[in-house]
Amino acid sequence: MNSEATTVREAIALVLRACRAAMPFFLSIETWLMVAVAAATVGGFWLAFMGDLRSLLVFGGAVGYLVLRSVLHAKRILGWPFV
Repeated sequence: MNSEATTVREAIALVLRACRAAMPFFLSIETWLMVAVAAATVGGFWLAFMGDLRSLLVFGGAVGYLVLRSVLHAKRILGWPFV
């Protein structure tokens, strides 16, 4: 496939095709759970910096999700992403 766009119309069409191809990934629940874990980790670091013990709860949830996700992948309940 030729990915060079010579006009603005071709560039827009190329961007739209790429967005349509990537849409299932961005709409997957696993992607949004990973984003939520990343946000919780940042929030946990902020709480730890502020000296709040709730940071331990946030870190525990983030680590628990990562362990649970790995176990579900190993049991083939979830599919491996990016493979």
